[in-house]
Amino acid sequence: IKRSYIMKQYKFIQMKYSILNGYISTNKKYKKLGHREIINDMAEQGWSFVDQLPVASNNNGVTLYDLVFEKDE
Repeated sequence: IKRSYIMKQYKFIQMKYSILNGYISTNKKYKKLGHREIINDMAEQGWSFVDQLPVASNNNGVTLYDLVFEKDE
């Protein structure tokens, strides 16, 4: 049996919590955009949303997380 493997490419976009704005991107391209706008834009570019991963937290909860996207190479 011959198996073929599809390599995946991953992209991470960091989101930071702001008391005034909620979660906003730290990425220059997506500055001031929320997660839904970013996910929609990435989908238009052929990327699939995979998950969100917490990166930093404090007593108030998660303060920084990554949106994870993938696509076939």
